[in-house]
Amino acid sequence: MRKVALLLFCLLPACATPFSDKKQQLSTYQRHAKLYYEGGRYDQALGQIERGLELEPGDYMLNALRGTILLKTSESAAGTDHRLLDEATAELEKVFETRSANRHEPYLLLHYALARQKQGRRHLGEAIRLRDQATRAPADAAKDFRNKAADEQALALTELEAARKLLDVLVDRGEVLRLAHYHQFQIALDLGDKKAADEHATAYLVQMAKEQEYLEKEIERTPNLAYERQQVEQQKQLRNEELLARVVLAQMYYDEKAYEKSRKMLDRVLELDPSRSVDYYNRGRVLMALGEKALAKADFRKFLATTDLPTTSDKTTLALRALDQ
Repeated sequence: MRKVALLLFCLLPACATPFSDKKQQLSTYQRHAKLYYEGGRYDQALGQIERGLELEPGDYMLNALRGTILLKTSESAAGTDHRLLDEATAELEKVFETRSANRHEPYLLLHYALARQKQGRRHLGEAIRLRDQATRAPADAAKDFRNKAADEQALALTELEAARKLLDVLVDRGEVLRLAHYHQFQIALDLGDKKAADEHATAYLVQMAKEQEYLEKEIERTPNLAYERQQVEQQKQLRNEELLARVVLAQMYYDEKAYEKSRKMLDRVLELDPSRSVDYYNRGRVLMALGEKALAKADFRKFLATTDLPTTSDKTTLALRALDQ
């Protein structure tokens, strides 16, 4: 009878307490890690992550978040110390390999794609550096530099194509579309695929407009001052991102002699930030190409009145010549 009583006691919830406590602790570490990460407090987030991984080393979210933080704190692709980038890529790859691409969370797909994209840009930069060295080296050494540059170029293409495929999954699933198209646009430019760059840039700007419209409505709707400030800050970040993307697009369209498209990009850039002196110059040369000399001269005057460039710079010289015509 006593054995039966003990068995019944062990079937009660109290016997599951150690497991429940572990699960609750893990959930707390996950929640705190996410909050610290979102607040940009990466050291505190990593502390919570390490504690959580002591309880559950294979936790999907914590491992993915750790890789993401390592990626965000890694040096620029143009830098020389890529240890954090390599560690981030390895961490995110380890999580990625636990399941098929379509079963992954969007945040894992996005950040693993960004790690591969950054690796690609790193190798592209190294290829350019080596080709430059080849032009200044003796014949025997130049050949070695060119061969190494070709190897770096091949690695860059492998990484960028891998990033592109990961982002394709997000686009196909209709998830995080603004960022997916934004990085697809950048990768297409790096690969020299102008058609894909144009397509993804167009899709990106559509998503950007939708997100900004949503934020506008949220700002107007909410009576919560703290929430309103949060949305206003997010709005500023989005507008800055849009501005930088349009500057790149304006140059791409200018290079392709698609001057009307370039003009539209610069119109919006200067609407977002009328203080950008160099973009009055950029729009001025676009307007000159379109034959709108009076408008071009007005932009060149604004450029000359606000620029810090010396009078001997190419831009200043071109603007002064345009005003003399």
